[in-house]
Amino acid sequence: MKNIGEIPSINAKYYPGKRALVDRPREFTWKELNERINQLANALLGMGCEKGDRIAIIAYNSSEYIESIFASAKAGLIFVPLNFRLSVQEIEYILHDSTPKVLLFDQEFSDIVSALRGTFPLKYIAIGDKAGEAIQYEKLINSNSVVEPCEAGISVDEDDPAEILYTSGTTGSAKGVVHSHRARLAGVLTHVLSGMLNRDDVHLVNVPPLFHTAGYVWMLANAYVGASIIISRLRGFDPEAVLRTIQEESVTNLHMVPITVMELIDFPNIGKYDFSSLRLIYYATAPMPAGPLKKALSIFGNIFMQPYGLTEAGPTVTCLGKKDHDINRLSNSEANTKLRSCGRPFFGRFVKIVDEKGEEVPHHTVGEIIVKSPDIMECYWNNEAETRRTIKDDWLYTGDMATYDEDYYIFLVDRKKDMIISGGENIYSAEVERVIYEHPSVVECAVIGVPDERWGEAVKAFVVVRKGKQVSEEEIIQFCKKSLASYKKPKSVEFVTDLPRNPTGKILKKVLREKYWVHRERKI
Repeated sequence: MKNIGEIPSINAKYYPGKRALVDRPREFTWKELNERINQLANALLGMGCEKGDRIAIIAYNSSEYIESIFASAKAGLIFVPLNFRLSVQEIEYILHDSTPKVLLFDQEFSDIVSALRGTFPLKYIAIGDKAGEAIQYEKLINSNSVVEPCEAGISVDEDDPAEILYTSGTTGSAKGVVHSHRARLAGVLTHVLSGMLNRDDVHLVNVPPLFHTAGYVWMLANAYVGASIIISRLRGFDPEAVLRTIQEESVTNLHMVPITVMELIDFPNIGKYDFSSLRLIYYATAPMPAGPLKKALSIFGNIFMQPYGLTEAGPTVTCLGKKDHDINRLSNSEANTKLRSCGRPFFGRFVKIVDEKGEEVPHHTVGEIIVKSPDIMECYWNNEAETRRTIKDDWLYTGDMATYDEDYYIFLVDRKKDMIISGGENIYSAEVERVIYEHPSVVECAVIGVPDERWGEAVKAFVVVRKGKQVSEEEIIQFCKKSLASYKKPKSVEFVTDLPRNPTGKILKKVLREKYWVHRERKI
């Protein structure tokens, strides 16, 4: 297999009548889906797109979204998914940077597209019945051939770029992460192996959305083995709707984030639904407090895996497997320790933890995670300087700080930029956050460093209290003191109703810091 566009072609050949994609009320076999993908690919080529051109999309999860991923690959185009939570200005930046020829959009984003038209004279394709001035998606594909583009002479090789995935840009403008087809297929295969996926699987696409690297890669991994893919059109997370879909569609695997797992296990009527078909839940993007995780294990059984990764890495770097979640197999102390880690290096990855000189640090010593694997990014699009800073001698420098034990379980400590220096001591905010998350009254928290005349920086925590619970500032501080060195505990705690987030849901510590560091030359 040379490119991801061959995935539906192979499935259509060997499993033509098998259910491929469900997007209620529509349902497609692999033969039907592959023909629609070919029609879109041929339509894009007929509109003047040439190999290497970019095609952007802003849409909710849908069958059309998945068709556009594979059609772009078959046509030799570079796929650029846009985060629909971004502002018009942020989308404009990405379009200026990636210069696509075509923009597919869900009709629900017509207002955004109207704001873009004057600046970007692109070909616009509307998904839905109300196309307005745009080309209507269904009419476009219905007027094109189902012949494979490769039969018309389109050749897409392993080293050709497959997509540009723009990072969230928490520290500045978003950066476009480029992966080749070779890298993407290597990453997909390792996800297939780690999840032991097969053609009898049924994958629910719900959280995260397909513009996110995790949602994108897990969909590809399930498609790779000819599994069935179920699209959820929810505009947010609805525990009951997810449970109902799992029951009705016999879902076997899905990707979640910790907050949605917690909402699921706290749903009062969870016992009404049959979720016995589930054999794998991947959860990622944030730490899972031990209490809720153990409750989830008691409800669903030992079906959990936790990856750690980043867009640039393809995305998975390490994984905490099912055996590591088996609290019945492990002693209490061993289980509590292992569940705080993000596991060991994923299949095919070389992972090191290094100091500022790039030299590997001893066990239990904080350093930066670097990774070498077949599926790390090729480069940042139009950003050679940042590429050189991030990839050195084929090693990807993640900017994530961690330690590892004698068994090479990796324990995330913090983002490099989020380290707090108080009285000359390094304090990692994620370490403090993990402790605060263990408090039964806390649902979310974020820790930052604020100016302190004596110590340079002081630890400050922002806490969202669980509904129906109460907790005081002093109680949080004393709770931390039981598990942390005294200098690491928060000096102050502020209770908030929510935390600022970027469009992909990451907490914006930069926003939390701003009012404390304003008018200061140094931000540390």
